[in-house]
Amino acid sequence: MRALALLAGLLVGASSVVPITLARLTDTVDASATATTDTLTPPTGLGAVGGLTVVLSWTPTTDTYASGYYVERAPAAVGPYAMIATVNPSSATGSVDLPGVGTFYYRLAAYYNNWTSAYTAVVSATVIATDWKTCASNGANAGGDNNGFEGTPGNACIPGSPAATDVNSGTNTNTGCLNAGKDRHRFWDFTFGIPAVVTSINGIEVRLDAAVNNATGTNRMCARLSWDGGVTWTATKRLTALTTSIATYVLGGPVDTWGRAWAGAEFSDTNFRVQVIDVSSNNARDFTLEYMAVSVYYVP
Repeated sequence: MRALALLAGLLVGASSVVPITLARLTDTVDASATATTDTLTPPTGLGAVGGLTVVLSWTPTTDTYASGYYVERAPAAVGPYAMIATVNPSSATGSVDLPGVGTFYYRLAAYYNNWTSAYTAVVSATVIATDWKTCASNGANAGGDNNGFEGTPGNACIPGSPAATDVNSGTNTNTGCLNAGKDRHRFWDFTFGIPAVVTSINGIEVRLDAAVNNATGTNRMCARLSWDGGVTWTATKRLTALTTSIATYVLGGPVDTWGRAWAGAEFSDTNFRVQVIDVSSNNARDFTLEYMAVSVYYVP
């Protein structure tokens, strides 16, 4: 008859774990007692990928009797570290963290009951700030009928509200975004909250939830951005086509800076503008803009 017992060790907090040697005692009726030691093996290959969240991945410990892992995070490589999660079972290979904006450092240790392994190597990841921000102010720009979205334009800044409308848009059939015969409307006061000292702007997205009353011919929306209150503008980006039902379109992207390097101060309510331009090969077209918003990806 065999009995296996683990010699109990002292409980060590997960935020300050140290490797502990396991002692395994085997007692048999026909042999002298023997003891072997086993140090709990940590996971290997810890990696961290930032973005909107931090995605951690690793190769599991080779000790299948382990219960799982302690995940620790710190604001600097040297710490202080605090346990943020316990991941079970030991076959787990990853976890997701939502730490907020900034650069964070991670390490893992395997555990079994009160026993803990050594730490993995430290890895880091940066969470970039992004969120759809809506405008608080708007106004028509000169162009086309000179009235932009003449029908309740503020609705474009309120998700779930009726759409802003641009009826019988434009004064000609030209399909160029910057043609003087196209209706234009600007939006601002997004209140991004980006610190003025930020210089690492990774990308900008403009979301347009839009439709046109008749899809025959060429019908699209274009957008461009200003960093100085509407004096100077980026090149335009355009949707390929609109449908007669409201659909969501996104111009730009997480790594698209619209052709220029940005500074945090340029996203202030005083400086940043979005101009939306309605373009059609038929100036009897009616455009609707149900919602528009901007997302900025940056490293703080």
